Amino acid sequence: MNFPPQLQQKIKKWASSQGISTEEFVLQAITEKIAALSQRQIEENTQLNFNQANVYCKDGILVVEAELPANLDINTFIDELREERIQNQSSCLRHRTYLTEDAPKGALNT
Repeated sequence: MNFPPQLQQKIKKWASSQGISTEEFVLQAITEKIAALSQRQIEENTQLNFNQANVYCKDGILVVEAELPANLDINTFIDELREERIQNQSSCLRHRTYLTEDAPKGALNT
């Protein structure tokens, strides 16, 4: 690619400082820019969907009606929530056991 001379000098400087060729540096820069733009687009789409959400209570339960993000894998999402809940419960049990073992007899009513 043909770059203006000042930009070409900066590319050479940064590529050299990272120990890579100018072509590799340009490829990495383009890849990073595309990733940043893609992430921004995902965030904007998610925000747009959230802004269009209908939130209300029904029988004491919070209900959120909204369009799911296009890239959401519902099964993976549910699995991640389950794993997080298991980790939280395990952490609470370990903490409670620790407190119970270290407390003087009769100090904790469990």
